Amino acid sequence: MEYRYEMHQHTAPCSHCGRADPAELITEMKAQGFSGCVITDHFYHGNSGIDRALPWKDFCAPYEKNFLLAKEAGDRLDFDVLFGLEEGVGEGKEVLIYGIDCDFMYAHPELRRAGLREIYELAHAAGAVVIQAHPFRSRDYIDDPDKPIDRKYLDGYEIFNSCNIEEDNEKAKIFLSDETAILTAGSDSHHALFENRSCIICSHRIRTGKELADTLRSGDYCLSCSDGTIL
Repeated sequence: MEYRYEMHQHTAPCSHCGRADPAELITEMKAQGFSGCVITDHFYHGNSGIDRALPWKDFCAPYEKNFLLAKEAGDRLDFDVLFGLEEGVGEGKEVLIYGIDCDFMYAHPELRRAGLREIYELAHAAGAVVIQAHPFRSRDYIDDPDKPIDRKYLDGYEIFNSCNIEEDNEKAKIFLSDETAILTAGSDSHHALFENRSCIICSHRIRTGKELADTLRSGDYCLSCSDGTIL
């Protein structure tokens, strides 16, 4: 049996660009045949929709609320909902953090000042992995799309992103030659209803953040891209 997991999904209001209601999102994804998804809202150094002037606990609370709304819907539909974050690391580049739970946010107010190295070290201490989101993405806010993020502080790369142009995704396939890198595919969707989804496909269910991180490290999955490619 195949289990399909969306790896890159935004919701409102935590992602300022998000339009997806958490519960509606899960209903739509279940109807599309997905087994689960990772909620990866933009965090403190990204396109967050939450007031950064709030005390840390209050800043984190909406992220937990959105996740729990999605998880409640998932529990009703036998659909796995996992917590993640997308965080900026400077020069317009971003990373996805997989294998954490909501407690990770609350426990680390130092994320307000963290760069890539600190994020990587905190994530690894929690048993999580750090993946560069949409490498080579061309946007006005990205200073140098072709400049790599320091590999010492990455576990891998999102080599297919449904919202990237074809040229950017083709460039990212260079990382197929990195035998130690964790490779992922995701939709980067900001809506509940999104037809061009990319995902990972597993032969087993993933019910917890730890199981997600373990699966990614194991390589026991394949990538399903919205263009029909299976990697």
